Amino acid sequence: MGIGSSIIYFIKRKVLPGYKVGKNDFVIDIGSGDKPFWRANVFFDNLSLDNLQRSTYKKTVSTIGSFINGDITKTNFKDKAFDFSYCSHVLEHAKRPDLAIREMMRISKAGYIEVPNGLIDFINPFFTHLWFVFLYKNKLVFFRKSNKLHDVLSENSVNYIPLLYKTDKPFIRLYWKNKIDYEIIDTNLKKFTPLSMEKVGSKKKQNNSIISLLSRKWYIFLIKILRKIHGIDTQPSTIFLLK
Repeated sequence: MGIGSSIIYFIKRKVLPGYKVGKNDFVIDIGSGDKPFWRANVFFDNLSLDNLQRSTYKKTVSTIGSFINGDITKTNFKDKAFDFSYCSHVLEHAKRPDLAIREMMRISKAGYIEVPNGLIDFINPFFTHLWFVFLYKNKLVFFRKSNKLHDVLSENSVNYIPLLYKTDKPFIRLYWKNKIDYEIIDTNLKKFTPLSMEKVGSKKKQNNSIISLLSRKWYIFLIKILRKIHGIDTQPSTIFLLK
């Protein structure tokens, strides 16, 4: 993917979803992480998890908007508390994506989901992804990953990683309203165990490059500008959204 295509794809993923909602709509970013969604009023993430689930290995940003720490499979929000939920690169990490999806449907009326395409994960499996996710007839289909399959794919991926740069749609992007269609295919294989911080080692250092750090700082600067322009931080408290 060229620079121009990358910028356009970035805008489609990170900026445009914010214009799919009304000016006064309440929005939640589920699994906000280190690159929070600019249009969200509430940022929700689980601080008890480590930072290995992110390619940058950076901490969750909790200083923008209203941040709430918790588990997406069981929240304290009222039914349909939010007009829109943004959930990007979260479900492939969830031990129970079915419970996470059900909770999203309970607390929000509509939303945007983004996950890596399972084919991309086959070519270059990420060491904290528990599921391969595919889109079939507008349905999200989750296939359980095993330790053995991860090791086999990792060993065979070396010569095929260049293929990743030739696709212009590496992620599944799904807008939904009222209902999310999904299917869980859980095999009898031994469930995948994500790597620990000790085992990651050099990979962590490689991702702490100057380019990576600058791109993240640029992203945070961008969302602060967008929030300022649209007056998002001046909207009322979200305490009433809780049960």
